[in-house]
Amino acid sequence: MRRGIALGLLLAMIGVAREASAEDAQGGDALILYYHERPPYSAQQPDGSVRGITADIAAAALQAAGVAFRWTDLPSARQMEVIRRGETRVCGLGWFKTTDREAFAKFSGPIYHDRPSIVVARADDQRFAGTPTIDALFGNKALTLLTKTGYSYGAELDQKIASEAPTKRTDASDNRTMLGMISHARVDYMIMAEEEAKDLLGQADITQWGLAIYPLQNAPAGELRYLMCSKAVPDEVIRRIDEKLPQVE
Repeated sequence: MRRGIALGLLLAMIGVAREASAEDAQGGDALILYYHERPPYSAQQPDGSVRGITADIAAAALQAAGVAFRWTDLPSARQMEVIRRGETRVCGLGWFKTTDREAFAKFSGPIYHDRPSIVVARADDQRFAGTPTIDALFGNKALTLLTKTGYSYGAELDQKIASEAPTKRTDASDNRTMLGMISHARVDYMIMAEEEAKDLLGQADITQWGLAIYPLQNAPAGELRYLMCSKAVPDEVIRRIDEKLPQVE
């Protein structure tokens, strides 16, 4: 019986050793940097690397700071769940800083400053002709705004959406799918960062979808984007990253 117990313990130890070795081989001690496919901010390249406006800035800062990391593709809602739990050393790429998020997450310094938000709607929808105002759009209850689950559109727009209560539908799909919903008249418009909208609407197939970008007369200034990290990420690591981030105007 003792031999059986001893053998069981030995096998358990071997199993733990194998798991540890596998974790080390996968970069178990490295910071996990979450992203999701969101050109032009972040997108996986044919060689497996992750590139884009915010991805390049973050990667350069972490490398310069000597912080080992590995990219992991994860939907934004799931990123939020993992960061909120605070159990592992993870950061999400390109998040807005909000009061609610500061309650459960740590933030780096700013990594990018967005241009002012714009509206994407169907090109033949005359209700968006010219340069509409946010108040006029939100006040028109016949228009349906499409928003993404768990997203912030910046403090000012979040507040206006909450206070003016536009007719709204929320969806967890990626932006490409959501643009398709507008093209098929299932909803009427989205608010997007100008950089992202221009990149998506410039793609060969999407140019055929009959969509257009509409500037907003009273659009708030673009928001700052940050690395949003779990409480498990040491302050010292974030400080080292901040020291290597470029100055954001």
